[in-house]
Amino acid sequence: METETAVTPAVQKQLNLFMTSKDDRTAAVMTPFGRGAVATIRVKGGLGLPAEDYSSNVFESLFRAANRLLIHQQPFNSVVFGRWGNCDFEELVVCRMANDMLEIHCHGGNAAVQRVLNDLSAADYDILDWRLQIALTDDILSMECLDVVSQTTTSKTAEIALEQSNGLLEAAFSTLKTFDPDSLLSIHHELDGLLVWANFGLHLSTPWSVTLTGRPNVGKSSLINALLGYQRSIVFNEPGTTRDVVTGETALEGWPIILADTAGIRRGAGELESAGITLARERLQAADLCLVLIDLSQTPTVDDDEFLNQWPDAIVVAHKCDLPDQWREHLPNHAIKVSSLSGEGLNELQKQIVSRLIPAVPPPGTPIPITARQVDILTAARNSTTKVDFRNAINCL
Repeated sequence: METETAVTPAVQKQLNLFMTSKDDRTAAVMTPFGRGAVATIRVKGGLGLPAEDYSSNVFESLFRAANRLLIHQQPFNSVVFGRWGNCDFEELVVCRMANDMLEIHCHGGNAAVQRVLNDLSAADYDILDWRLQIALTDDILSMECLDVVSQTTTSKTAEIALEQSNGLLEAAFSTLKTFDPDSLLSIHHELDGLLVWANFGLHLSTPWSVTLTGRPNVGKSSLINALLGYQRSIVFNEPGTTRDVVTGETALEGWPIILADTAGIRRGAGELESAGITLARERLQAADLCLVLIDLSQTPTVDDDEFLNQWPDAIVVAHKCDLPDQWREHLPNHAIKVSSLSGEGLNELQKQIVSRLIPAVPPPGTPIPITARQVDILTAARNSTTKVDFRNAINCL
């Protein structure tokens, strides 16, 4: 049963790529779509020809190097300037990465990129999404790692993801595949060491989510604006102003975070406001961390107590601490006093958010599963009750 858990439909679809015939010639744009300074197109296949066939190589007619050497004569990993095309030349550079692979670096505008792709397509190259090119010519793990790197949004998360993609994760998985345990208990330690970082690894490409909640007019919109550093939510002193979930992305100490401002939850709300409250409850259930806001300038209410009791693991923000304190001894000991107006307590709150979301950071050199597929497979292997089930699960990596 564990192997069925590991092989999800998404996993099977990827694995099926390796059972189909592979085209010899592919090209893929490796840089994000849109205007940019430089675009990179990776070309695979059709380069490692027998010596007598180099004259028929498409690149010898499309690309003319300034150093007058042919493609197969260019040294590996050297940047070669030249002209592309038989007319209306496009100046670009080429880097020969391996015997049968090179990268074309051209102007980042869409027209320049499309011109190169059109020429390659006319020369019988399949133009693929870069993920599919990697999957077809290398392996799923390489594709996954590069995909995660492309989705990181801070230098800190990108550095960790790059370390995994540079062979660290592959080495750990290779060790698991060659392991022949006398008892499954002997491999549990290795699997536990990987899975302990599963939640952390998944957030390298998906920001941690923090959702604010509380009664209407406790200052959720003001606080999210203060944390983001710009006005994202509308601030108004009428209950029900926030009807939808308003989100904004930021980074705290280098970690990507999505902040969500939700509708204030109260009894007796109208139909439209109630719809916003429903969305707020859904967002709270899915959040990695909740902030419960109370208004220090207002007398505590039964609704406030309900929030505190319903979300015992939340960070309690005693908001509007620049105004006279009406809570006094009723204030929870662990509450953080904050004023969005003066900025008091914001630094402490940010530190608390980071420490709760990321209580520990793996030291350099630690292999970390970074996709749901990898976590599913490792979990299935950890839960296996027979050596056959363990082997079947691990072989899906």
